[in-house]
Amino acid sequence: MSLTIVPVFSGLDLNTFLDFPYSFYPKDSLWVPPIKSQERFLLSPTCHPFWNTAERCLFIAKRSGRMVGRIAAIIDHKYNAYAKELCGAFGFFECYHDQEACAALLNSAASWLKTRGMTYMRGPVNPSTNYSCGMLIDGFNEPPAIMMPYNPPYYGSMLEACHMQKEEDLLAYRIFRTALDIPPLLQTKMDHARANPNLSCRPADKKNLKADIKIMLDLYRESWAKNWYFSPLTDLEEEAIVKELVTGLNPEFFVLFFYKGQPAAGMVALPDLTHLLRKMRGSFRLSTPWDYLSVKERFQEGYRIMLFGIRPKYRLLGLPALLFEYMIKQAQKKPELSWVEGSWVLERNKPICMLLEDFSGTITKRYRIYRRELDANACTISMH
Repeated sequence: MSLTIVPVFSGLDLNTFLDFPYSFYPKDSLWVPPIKSQERFLLSPTCHPFWNTAERCLFIAKRSGRMVGRIAAIIDHKYNAYAKELCGAFGFFECYHDQEACAALLNSAASWLKTRGMTYMRGPVNPSTNYSCGMLIDGFNEPPAIMMPYNPPYYGSMLEACHMQKEEDLLAYRIFRTALDIPPLLQTKMDHARANPNLSCRPADKKNLKADIKIMLDLYRESWAKNWYFSPLTDLEEEAIVKELVTGLNPEFFVLFFYKGQPAAGMVALPDLTHLLRKMRGSFRLSTPWDYLSVKERFQEGYRIMLFGIRPKYRLLGLPALLFEYMIKQAQKKPELSWVEGSWVLERNKPICMLLEDFSGTITKRYRIYRRELDANACTISMH
């Protein structure tokens, strides 16, 4: 059966691109459907501010007229200017267990990136590390936490057969209420840090939530500035993120620490809405209130820590431990919560990995970012 790769140009083709995962993943799968309107906004160059400093090309794979896969080729010019690299990326990847289709999709993305001067391709990022990213390679037994990806187990082997190689793993740590056991030495260190008269903390201010989120994003920017694959947010991107967070953020799970009254560190966790999103299947319907009631208890099982930042000059004050302790204590106040997840964490970030393990954190999922150099053979990636 013939295989063709079709670039997405029309609105109709974009609809096909967006709709594919909803038919690809069965209703009983662990995949968490995004809200279609939000996904369309994220992929719209004329709407989402990410594309003010980036470009992309979407591709659809068809076999005898039937769609079998999709991919996006992405250039984040802001990241390349910041890192002084020529990095191309791929993302929004979905594909049936069809090695030829997988290779053809990667070929198309690689060719598009190479013709624009990129020297290597990495991914998946959707569309950067400030959004959803990584390919799940371990931990397929339960749904991901909110805003974390899910994919079939065979994806990793398909990409590796196309000479995509591991560049970095991203880890998801869960701290379970029933397993929490803080070592005495860590408890002593936290007691010592709390005794510092220059340190203070408070939960987010409900009346000034937007201002507090902006403080958090400033902390995030400075804290992550030298991390692997960090891409700074533009002002317009920050505004879009603030708008999104304000609607779903519980101020009880948003804390800011101050040193002599100046913002020093912060952490944000979001309620896990995956059960509700799976019920909604990508859109708001008349049944959505009943969907909410039917899964209300389940979606309150946990919170995902998704923003974390400490100004470098304050990192030796014990703030990482105090941040995690605060979030866990907030969860302990709610008997319906059984876990808090820290995700994602760079595998190479050994201090934070060790700290989460000290808090009895367990790696429940592993996501991978792959890389391939765009050499002379980039357009003929082997599928063997």
